[in-house]
Amino acid sequence: MKLVWIIIGCIMIVGAAALLLPTAERASTITPRFTSEVAAVVSKPAVAAVTPALSATVGISTAKSVSTAKSVSAADVKSPTQKTAATAPLTAPPPGGLTLGLDRTIANAVIAPGAIMRQPDGSILADGKYRIEGDGTHENPYRVGWDCLASAGKTYIPRLKENLLPQRVAMLDGAWIRVEGYVAFPLMLQESSEILAMLNQWDGCCIGVPPTPYDALEVKLLEPVKPGKRHTFNFGTVTGRFKVDPLLVENWLVGLYQLDEATLTQSGM
Repeated sequence: MKLVWIIIGCIMIVGAAALLLPTAERASTITPRFTSEVAAVVSKPAVAAVTPALSATVGISTAKSVSTAKSVSAADVKSPTQKTAATAPLTAPPPGGLTLGLDRTIANAVIAPGAIMRQPDGSILADGKYRIEGDGTHENPYRVGWDCLASAGKTYIPRLKENLLPQRVAMLDGAWIRVEGYVAFPLMLQESSEILAMLNQWDGCCIGVPPTPYDALEVKLLEPVKPGKRHTFNFGTVTGRFKVDPLLVENWLVGLYQLDEATLTQSGM
């Protein structure tokens, strides 16, 4: 009986060996192949081949970015020196420029030279922007725009300790000028020889835009306006001798321009 079990055991061992042997052989065959394929994929030569290409791409992109940044900086950004040179005030009239007004003495102000150029038609072009006609005499007064008078507010601000008065305004001091604008009369007086000429309409109280020292004239008329006529208009032309006379209260500018010996006219008046 023992012999039978020994024979059966040997047969089972042989059969098991026969079944396991092909599996081991297949495993030994597949494993080296799989290992070699994986090794080929992750091998250093492959990584080395990809890395230079990636580096080259990144390098080109970086170079383009740096190049673009440099070109934008050079083309669009001005240095502080260039900006200062472009906006620096003149220290003397340019060649061919008139010296009108540079000899005036105005309290609390320093006259800044400008480009006051005589045009072929006899008019004056101030600083390439403001056109002034006439010659400043009683017979042919300067015709001045409010934009020229108001432009003094860009450089003459006493409360900020900015006291540069442009030559285009200083040249009008003492000359005869003519300006069109809105007018306001004293509220409590029936007849007055003093009025206010302004760039904007204002009723002297609450309607309109209150004037600033730069866009208003304190006008002293040769003859007072009659009570019956002062209510017939609020816009006219004033002509008189111009005076630049800064009035400061605690360094605040409350008055700047006056017009003496003046006349007020309007169509139909």
